[in-house]
Amino acid sequence: MKEGRRKVVRVATDLPVEWGLTPRYEHHGKITSLSRGGCLLQTEAIQPLFGKTIYVRIPLPEREWWEVRCEVLYYLRDVGFGVEFSGFTDKDSATLRALMRHHQEQPPDAPAE
Repeated sequence: MKEGRRKVVRVATDLPVEWGLTPRYEHHGKITSLSRGGCLLQTEAIQPLFGKTIYVRIPLPEREWWEVRCEVLYYLRDVGFGVEFSGFTDKDSATLRALMRHHQEQPPDAPAE
């Protein structure tokens, strides 16, 4: 049995997002992995953003958008970057839990009925 580095629950997603260095969200990408602490954001707009704050806007099922601030933790060449959520309110935590639950119940590669 392989021991993982992290004991964090990760949920596979295929969420289109908008992001930017300001809340103007000038870039597009998608979140392919979501956890309580952060996410993996795939994007073509790769920049050396290590340690920077970015703003991410995520569409919610049945609702508008969830806007969240993130710190860039690492960069994956030709993929995108891993970010950690920051400045969370209780409402943000509840929104994230609901989003993770939604994607656990409906994985991105599940056939649509």
